[in-house]
Amino acid sequence: MKLKATILGLLSAAVLSTQAHAETVLRYSNWLPQGHVILEKAINPFIAEVAEKTQGRIKIDTLPKVVGTVPGQYDVTVDGLADISFIIMGYTPGRFPLSEVVELPFVGDDPEATSVAYWRVYHEKLEQLDEFKGVKLLSMAVAAPSHIVTRSKPVTAIGDLAGLKMRNPIASFIPAAEALGTVPINKPISEVYELASTGVVDGAFAPLDSQKSFKLMDVLPYMTLVEGGLFSPGMAFIMNKDSWDSLSTEDQAIIMEAAGEKMAQAIGAGYAASDQVARAEMEAKEGAIVQLADAELMAALEQRLAFVSEAWSKKAEALGVENAAAVANELREIVKAYKP
Repeated sequence: MKLKATILGLLSAAVLSTQAHAETVLRYSNWLPQGHVILEKAINPFIAEVAEKTQGRIKIDTLPKVVGTVPGQYDVTVDGLADISFIIMGYTPGRFPLSEVVELPFVGDDPEATSVAYWRVYHEKLEQLDEFKGVKLLSMAVAAPSHIVTRSKPVTAIGDLAGLKMRNPIASFIPAAEALGTVPINKPISEVYELASTGVVDGAFAPLDSQKSFKLMDVLPYMTLVEGGLFSPGMAFIMNKDSWDSLSTEDQAIIMEAAGEKMAQAIGAGYAASDQVARAEMEAKEGAIVQLADAELMAALEQRLAFVSEAWSKKAEALGVENAAAVANELREIVKAYKP
């Protein structure tokens, strides 16, 4: 009897020990190339921090290849084919209209400030409207703001844009691109070099970073920087809702501490640093020109694009946002006041 009790005690201790060290393995569907600023500065540190602070209770595995397609990552996560993914909302036009608040013109030049402001405003004012159904929203951020890059000559006046075939990266900017007098061409950034070198496009709405990372300054050597940017593409880090609900409250708090504003800041800071490097390289390149839009051009851009913010506010209020214009203004104010 005594021996039986001892054996049962040892077995119970073994079970408890196994439970204490059990792992929850979450699968991250990665489509970003190795060395990408988001992966290196934000997602990989997030994965390491979660493992460390949960003492191994949660392990996040980066899958060897992306599950499904890049535009389909939201559905991949909702369906549980992966537990975590990183999405660009503009890849699925019209699906996340409230998130487009950050894609309005002239929001901010600094992607770090804009990313932090985006997370704060969306998390506090818009997330409760459940736009991201079926997932837990872990963080939001933006890529660097887009400006005007051209092939044949610099854009110094609004009339210089008339009739230009311009690569446009996000669906929400199509009406704006048309209002500027351009012909929007929706193609991936990876195709722009060839399109520009063969004259299929006359230019692009693109960030400084792309001028370096995709070697666009070789074929689009003229850049006009727009104060506040023409738009900043919104991005989100998401997790399957059932996977999230299966975690303890303690582990959920650890994940959000590692994600949330901290991840937004890291992504934005990474893009800001990349922009600075790209600008210095472009300014040093023979034949390339980087110039600021002057007051006259800025006034013309603001006049042509005033309808964009108004249209978003109407759309957002129809979806349940109270005083949507104030929400957009709050985003801009946080950007202006931001200090790291």
